Amino acid sequence: MSLLIPATLSINETDTTKLIAVINQNILKLSAALAGDLQWYSQNALLVPDSFDIISISAIAPSFFKMHYHYQWNVFNACLNINESETQTETVTFQVVPEGLLFDIIENQRPSPADEL
Repeated sequence: MSLLIPATLSINETDTTKLIAVINQNILKLSAALAGDLQWYSQNALLVPDSFDIISISAIAPSFFKMHYHYQWNVFNACLNINESETQTETVTFQVVPEGLLFDIIENQRPSPADEL
């Protein structure tokens, strides 16, 4: 799955500070896609708001970058006396294109019972 974040950047942009600024300005658009389906962990798992943090961005080829980031998710179930938070560290690749930043996001939707059969 691809996700485009509109931005006015040079296609040859190499300044990671600028890239981080664009990503941080659009983190609300990215957060759900980058966290993916937390149902893999628990049916009660929820993304902790404002928990996304970019660890690093590094170039892997001209106009292609790898971003390391982490975020927190929480599981709360009062009936089972569960209230736990976890920090997840992930990596995503993206490309600088004329329209902005194009993220290559791996879909991790939980399979349906039909898919499991």
